[in-house]
Amino acid sequence: PITLPFPSVSFPTPHCNQQRATARSVAVPKAGGRVAFVTQANKKVAKKANVVLTQSVDKLGAQGDLVEVSVGFFRNHLEPMGKAKKATSEVMAEVEAQAASEVAAKQAESAGARAIATALKTIGKFVVKKTVGEDGKIFGSVTAGDVADAVEQQTGKALEKKAITVPEITAVGIYDVTVKLHPSVVGEFKVEVQKA
Repeated sequence: PITLPFPSVSFPTPHCNQQRATARSVAVPKAGGRVAFVTQANKKVAKKANVVLTQSVDKLGAQGDLVEVSVGFFRNHLEPMGKAKKATSEVMAEVEAQAASEVAAKQAESAGARAIATALKTIGKFVVKKTVGEDGKIFGSVTAGDVADAVEQQTGKALEKKAITVPEITAVGIYDVTVKLHPSVVGEFKVEVQKA
């Protein structure tokens, strides 16, 4: 039997894999004096890759999440479309810095909403003037828009009309009103309906 050893050949692998594939070729004798050339490849290729999402991806995760995906999905879809980056220490530091800035922005927004709620409570009462009939009932009704205009005239702060909850007001008097300034902050104040 004649065996002809061939040198091992090393193949480069894609940039996202960290292991290298090697191959070994050997000539194996066959019947009738023929020699068969056999190549054996020993591939040790990473099938999964850790990536950081730069955009929210359905059924995968939100922006900034560290996820494990198949190498092909990352190489063929996520990376070309700019939806993910390979998880390196620089990218992880960038994601952490961005998350910290988002948390700080949310805290600042919440603090601003608490300040407005405190100001509304301190002022306490806002006046809305409406046309009133002989029996003390108002014509029409007091809407969230009327309350928002009264608050803006007296404080200079514009409130969202959709966030204001006004009870049904049909007569002159003082009523409690609430406004949702932030998901965790609700402001309360009184509205006095007076004759115009």
